[in-house]
Amino acid sequence: MIKVWRLLSVAFVVAVCLGLMLVPAVATPGVNAAGTVGIEVVPSVTEVGYAEDFDVNITITDTVAQDMAAWTVYMTFNTTLMNVTGIDPCTMLPTGKAPDDIPGYPTWDNAAGVIDHQSGTKFGDPYVNSSFVVMTVHCRSNAVAGTAQLNFVAINPLYQTSVLDPDAESVLDWSKVVNGTVKVGLPPAISSVSPDKLTFNATVGENPPARTLKVCNSGNGTLDWSLTDNAGWLSENPTSGSLGADECEDVTVSVDVAGMEAGDYSATIAITGSAGVAVNLHIESATPVGPANLSVSSVTISPPQVKPGEEVTISFNVTNTGGETGSYNATLYINGAVADSQSVSVAPGMTESVIFTVSKSDAGVYNVSVAGQSGQFEVVSAAPSGGGLGTGRMIAIVVIAIALIVALVFGVRRAKQGK
Repeated sequence: MIKVWRLLSVAFVVAVCLGLMLVPAVATPGVNAAGTVGIEVVPSVTEVGYAEDFDVNITITDTVAQDMAAWTVYMTFNTTLMNVTGIDPCTMLPTGKAPDDIPGYPTWDNAAGVIDHQSGTKFGDPYVNSSFVVMTVHCRSNAVAGTAQLNFVAINPLYQTSVLDPDAESVLDWSKVVNGTVKVGLPPAISSVSPDKLTFNATVGENPPARTLKVCNSGNGTLDWSLTDNAGWLSENPTSGSLGADECEDVTVSVDVAGMEAGDYSATIAITGSAGVAVNLHIESATPVGPANLSVSSVTISPPQVKPGEEVTISFNVTNTGGETGSYNATLYINGAVADSQSVSVAPGMTESVIFTVSKSDAGVYNVSVAGQSGQFEVVSAAPSGGGLGTGRMIAIVVIAIALIVALVFGVRRAKQGK
């Protein structure tokens, strides 16, 4: 037979009132004094958007290992702000035993905005003397912005938050209750305007291609935006609009350089809720009009002196100061004979290099003629080594040897004749 204190223990109420407020005013929460048993509202988030899920834990805190035999939960909430989608009561107490839930609990009513739960320890099981989560309430926000208070409230002795000890005496007093708040609905705002900088390059009298800005609303509700700029050469389309949550709109930005001279210009596009977009414009002088006008720089010969077989580089630059692309045909002459030829194409305002590479095996001075200019390079033989015999010495030795042979022959003949 169930004892009287047991019947009283299961008649508990944990009340949480989710009251909608249009300004972020928050009721002062209670304080769970040290060395006591208390109960707390612990939301999983501090802010939620529209139609978003969040959880609220109902937690009993026990800082002095006070024996608890039963507890009740009664929670009221503002149905304009949110609805309950489900409740998960605890299935295992810190004692290792299952709770003794009253049949039919927990319950909730989204029309009335009420949650009710009653539970405790089973007869003969150990009492709970540590902190634990009584239940988790699953919630979903509605499309209303504001700050919701999550408060336990005492309505009457039957409907109030209670934690009972084994003697059916309440060990919870309302100064030991901790309430909470959740802000529902993020305010409309532009999260990004991309890019945050636009650069245009133009030529005098010619407009550059248009660019695109993307304006986005990362908040909730409706965002009415508009933009302005501080330069007469800038224009935007559209200049205002309305965006829903997570929507974006493209803005075409154009530049008109009519009557503007070459140079650098800057401006700013101011957009609702944004730091603004910096705009830079660079205008160059118009490209010269007319045929190609090619000119040749001085010819360079490097190095001017080499050994047989070593390479010599002959180079010069061709510059086009005209308005059209031109081709330059270069022929390299060495000692009056054609040695090589090249053709180079040069765009307006550009300079291209022409490079020839030659080598000669015979010593001597070589005259170079190219692009109407002349020069020369020299091929020199390697110097004879100090320990060898030069050509002159070799000839002298041969002549002396022949003379000695002739003298020897005549000397032998005379000797024979004198006998």
